[in-house]
Amino acid sequence: MASATQPDVDLVFEGFDTTNEPEDSLHINEHGTAADYTDDYTDDYPRELPDMQSDEIIKELEHEQLENYEQHESALLELDSEINGCDEVLENMEKLLVNFKSTLGAINNDIQALQSDSLSMSMRLKNRVMAEKQLERVIQGVVVPPAAVRVICDSEVNEKYLESLIEVNKRIAYMRVHSKQNRKLRAFQEIQPELDRLCLRASTNAHVMQSSVFVKYRFFNHFLIERHPEAAVEVRDTYIHIMRQYYLDHFEAYQRGLMRLERTIADKADVIGMEEHTGKLSLFGSAKPVVRDKTNVFNLGSRAAILDSSDSRALLQLALADNATTEYEFIMQFFVSPKARQKITGSDMARMVFNHIFEPSVRAGELFAKAYLETTYDALGVLLCVRIISQLAGDLQRRRVPVLDSYVNAMNMLLWPRFQAILDSHIESARRLAASHRSKPKVDTQPPAIVRRYAELAASLLRLNIGYNTHVVALSLARLRTEVQAYLTRVAESSVDKHAALVYLINSYDLLLTVLYENGFGEREEEVSSWKREFGSTVLAFAESELEKHFGYLKLFVVEAEQQSDIGQVSADGLGRVVAVFNGEWRAQIAAINSSIIQSFSNFRTGTEILHAVLGQLIIYYTRFHSLYDKLLARRASSSGMPQPVGVQNVMVRLKSTETTFSNEAERKKTST
Repeated sequence: MASATQPDVDLVFEGFDTTNEPEDSLHINEHGTAADYTDDYTDDYPRELPDMQSDEIIKELEHEQLENYEQHESALLELDSEINGCDEVLENMEKLLVNFKSTLGAINNDIQALQSDSLSMSMRLKNRVMAEKQLERVIQGVVVPPAAVRVICDSEVNEKYLESLIEVNKRIAYMRVHSKQNRKLRAFQEIQPELDRLCLRASTNAHVMQSSVFVKYRFFNHFLIERHPEAAVEVRDTYIHIMRQYYLDHFEAYQRGLMRLERTIADKADVIGMEEHTGKLSLFGSAKPVVRDKTNVFNLGSRAAILDSSDSRALLQLALADNATTEYEFIMQFFVSPKARQKITGSDMARMVFNHIFEPSVRAGELFAKAYLETTYDALGVLLCVRIISQLAGDLQRRRVPVLDSYVNAMNMLLWPRFQAILDSHIESARRLAASHRSKPKVDTQPPAIVRRYAELAASLLRLNIGYNTHVVALSLARLRTEVQAYLTRVAESSVDKHAALVYLINSYDLLLTVLYENGFGEREEEVSSWKREFGSTVLAFAESELEKHFGYLKLFVVEAEQQSDIGQVSADGLGRVVAVFNGEWRAQIAAINSSIIQSFSNFRTGTEILHAVLGQLIIYYTRFHSLYDKLLARRASSSGMPQPVGVQNVMVRLKSTETTFSNEAERKKTST
């Protein structure tokens, strides 16, 4: 579209037909006037043009062109609008095409992703089918039908019982063959204890015979007791003779099985005060440390689960209680007549028969326990046995089976002295370790091994004492705590570096408290509260030591000034020197305290607590110093020449900022590690 300043050539000459004019028909002279016309012009045009200036002609032509432009303005604007519309349409088309291309690309990616997912799902399906086939074989091999379990546990010994026993035997054989390669499978872990119980139940089919056969005919024996006592005594003695040997054989086999499972937890050298590196001298004189797994010597670990009635290992420990209960109930039903059962004599008769039957088995159990206790140094294992015996007694009492009281008492008479002897060896080891310690120029600030051993042992003993509150355990722990404290104190006092000694004690107490807290014990426990008091007093001593190192001049001045009976006796010059030194160094000294605590304590929670204690003591002394300053200033007639100390509020703001910085630094280091 032509602009208004430059009209189209065709429009300029519109109205002038110049197509047939000669080129030389019109000449403009140097003055801009028409100089000459050819003779070919028609008569309609004058032979001579008026004389006008060229600029007037141009103006006239411009005017004509403007009029002509105004006449075609609407058409040009409409054309321009149409062109813009076309541009917009083309632009939209371009966007649509670009979006369509992008959509096609996305669809292509989706198709590829679907193909990949399809291949992955196909592979997973194949794997799942294979896994299902393998699991199906495993399930068929280990799962015992519920009907077979009910028959073995509750039904009579008949053909169905035999069929069920065959099914159980197949499962046991399958478990024996595949247990090594499938021992990590949860199905194997869960079914093995149940199969053991079912096997025990099936193997002790004497109980099945009792419940399914003998009890049925108990009235025959009651008839013999009342009508033919001699025959009844003969039946009873025969039963006693058979069952004595039956139970003895089974319990001895059970003990032999336990011996195969026995593993050494601790020996005579495994005490809390044993040396860090022990070894035996080799043929050529070199000593190598004896490396053994001592995880369970001082730490109870998962062994406490044995006391849980839902734990599978606890069920095996209750074999004696189960057999005793079953046998006692059978004796009461079969060998005691209904009339005698109503009297005390019936209970005495049942107890007498039971004691005759179980006497060899109980004696074998006592001998087995005695032999074990003579060689064990595992205090936690012995205390676990005490708790198991206690549970056994409580369980028999709830079942109303008063026939193993003498056995429980005999076992306690064996267990408690041995437990006390083992703890005495721990106490003596701590005493010897303290006596053998030699002074060193600088003590290692990290807690010694005896601290962790003692903490784990104390926490384990406390866990086994929950609900019992046995005085023997509490007293032994108190004695052991005293010896450990004496050892730590001796090591700290033998160090020339008192700062390192305080750090050593704080880290040791902190480790002790951390282990106790992690095991769920709070300050209401005497063991925790005792060590907490030691920790608090040592932290306070450390705070005083840090102030002595960095602000000793301030502390000394305050203590000496407060001892004066008259404030006027306090030296103004000395006060001014304290103000000058404090004003110039207090920020740097606080930063030095912060750095020292970070380097000394790896437990940043403890470090924060200690920093708070040190800075708290600083505020106390500085507040007391400000009070002295104000009192002395009030006695002076003029305050000229007296330096102005930093305000307490400013110091507190700085200390708060230091604590925040310490916490952030501690959190950063904790995250980075």
